[in-house]
Amino acid sequence: MNKIISFLFVLLIVNVSLINGQYGTPTFKIDNAPTLQLVKQYNQSQIYSLSSSGYEKPIIIANLTGTHYEMGFAAGYLMSQEAFENYNVMVGAVLPKTWEKDAFEAFLDWQWNDYLSKQITQNYLDEIQGYSDGAQASGFTQLGKTIERGVVISSFPGNPTENIEYLLRNELLGGFSDYLINNDRLDVLEKVKEIINNNNNNNNNNNNNKDQDSSCSTTTSKGLQCSHFSTWGDKTINGDMFNGRNLDWLNGSGISNNKLITFYHPTGQYSHAAIGFAGLIGAIVGISSKGIFVAESDNDSVKVTFDGFAWSMRLRYIMENAANIEEAVSLWESTNNTMGMCHSLASATEASTAEHPAFALETMKGYTAFFTDNDPNEHYIFTDPKTGEKTQMGYPLDNAVYRTNHGYDETIRKNEWEPAIPYGDSWTRYMLFYNTFSYYTASNITISETQAINITSILGNKHSIQDIYSSPAPFYDCTDAWMGYNIISSTFHFASNKMFVAFEEGFGQQRICAACGTYVEVDLSPWFGPF
Repeated sequence: MNKIISFLFVLLIVNVSLINGQYGTPTFKIDNAPTLQLVKQYNQSQIYSLSSSGYEKPIIIANLTGTHYEMGFAAGYLMSQEAFENYNVMVGAVLPKTWEKDAFEAFLDWQWNDYLSKQITQNYLDEIQGYSDGAQASGFTQLGKTIERGVVISSFPGNPTENIEYLLRNELLGGFSDYLINNDRLDVLEKVKEIINNNNNNNNNNNNNKDQDSSCSTTTSKGLQCSHFSTWGDKTINGDMFNGRNLDWLNGSGISNNKLITFYHPTGQYSHAAIGFAGLIGAIVGISSKGIFVAESDNDSVKVTFDGFAWSMRLRYIMENAANIEEAVSLWESTNNTMGMCHSLASATEASTAEHPAFALETMKGYTAFFTDNDPNEHYIFTDPKTGEKTQMGYPLDNAVYRTNHGYDETIRKNEWEPAIPYGDSWTRYMLFYNTFSYYTASNITISETQAINITSILGNKHSIQDIYSSPAPFYDCTDAWMGYNIISSTFHFASNKMFVAFEEGFGQQRICAACGTYVEVDLSPWFGPF
């Protein structure tokens, strides 16, 4: 336990020196007065530009109203070019080096046709068809299967390249072969077999050179540094709920050239906001007009499937159908998981009324573990397999739930691709949450918007993700912000009808990762009220 006390003490000193001085990560800014302007309109739907001093190109705001087909049609009519551009940069970013584009797209189409499309609800299939029809009606003929393929790419947790090759090596090659044969794509099948054989040989060589005891490995993969939190009650001003989410994924790929906030107003369902990029129709993070907050972070599991509800669409499904936290949890339990992840479900309007207004979810194929605030199941003690030394890794708190990229449920931990260890990157970031909340409590500082944005910003990756972070110091340093993998950083204060959204900006060494950039204040009241 001496190690734990020492570690916490060091983190608290860092937090005091930085938070007390600036109440923020060194260079993040808040733009409280961005400029909103109508750009174009189709029937009941509009595209706006949201201009901010922190961004050279305005953020796109899509305000879509109608049936799901009508919302999709409007989106395709109004921004199919942007969706197509983003799809191409995503493919460029995640395409395995040994793959050719036609083989990769055949794989995406197979996953969509045989798996993800089977459990997605009909209204979203209608929306995707509407997107395609709207693009055609606008005169844009290149969209093709861009939207479906975008859903598949975004459904892979962590590093899409590694996950694709893992699936093919371990589970799905037979099914993919049948798909290619049935669709007369024997040319692609031969390419895929060659790719897998080459990769298997490389993996065997690598495995022969690895330490067989990998239980204390400290390696980290691209895209494994997302995080999210909810806090409320005695920790916050007026007891309001605050939520935050970081997306560390595909940095510098070009996807942020078309930054997008979408407000959906589906007929007969609840309005909701999704923050992301053109061409991605799911919710990376979002909040509904009922105050239902949703978020995701990766936690790769050895038990994976695509025979489930694509997670980004599932989060939208919950936002548009749940009026409260009980309904949100029920909707989750009535649908199926795909791969290993951590999620947040929270209800901002029930911060003072629900016994548990927020949950952290740890998931894998066929299994979800729910955690409340101060959940005793989170008090996990790690035992070093070599030395027998014990280290407490779980630190739950009252009126706060938070997750990075590892789990605390016993079943989840047993099936994690790479279980977290003390002083590893995911745990270091988890402890940043714990220590920042603890610092505010010990200093009698009530969390308001500035502190909530600060918590969000601290957790965003600001340096090369290839580094192994066993110290909190890199999370307070924006010196090399152009290298950081953080591309979306967002904070929500639903009680005040506000969200604060930061995106990565720029390219090369002029690039600034989201958490070191400008958080743009977005007033939710015009979008969730009569418009």
